[in-house]
Amino acid sequence: MTLLQSFPEGLNVAVVGASGGIGEALVRHLDAAANVATVQALTRSPGSGNGARVRRLTADILDEDSIRRAAGVASADAPIDLLIVASGVLHLPGPIMPEKTLRELDAEVMAHVLAINTIGPAMVAKHFLPRMRPGTKSVFAVLSARVGSISDNRLGGWYSYRASKAALNMLLKTLAIEHARRFPASIVAARQQQ
Repeated sequence: MTLLQSFPEGLNVAVVGASGGIGEALVRHLDAAANVATVQALTRSPGSGNGARVRRLTADILDEDSIRRAAGVASADAPIDLLIVASGVLHLPGPIMPEKTLRELDAEVMAHVLAINTIGPAMVAKHFLPRMRPGTKSVFAVLSARVGSISDNRLGGWYSYRASKAALNMLLKTLAIEHARRFPASIVAARQQQ
């Protein structure tokens, strides 16, 4: 089975968060897809590239200027056909851990999680959506999480992560409505991971 069967040949694909486990796997699979011409792998510190069609670019999800610059470089030769945002944070060793109770809430930690999981993807959309291929199918996809579902929350806890993913889901719904008005063939979607 060929990846991306519904797309034409010569795709220009971008993966934001390409150094994480999911992002790296996506880059490898996209590089192996016959109809992909270029895989733009965006990370905070890109290092050396893997794969014949992989181009590593610097972009920090917390730095709008770096996102804007990366969008310009990634689309310089061709518009983007598929963009996947695979960045996100549930916890980081040390200060960022999923809260189990209200007592554990910390304003700085919550703001940092929201910045990475919600505001960062919004800035990626702001700078990449206008650079996606017009008039034909293009896809802007973001990895979300089921725990961002308000109706599915039966356990509580994980305040910052749940709130950031619920906000991300609403952001993507709003983007999809606005973007479809100008580009009816394009798709804005969230993939909720279990």
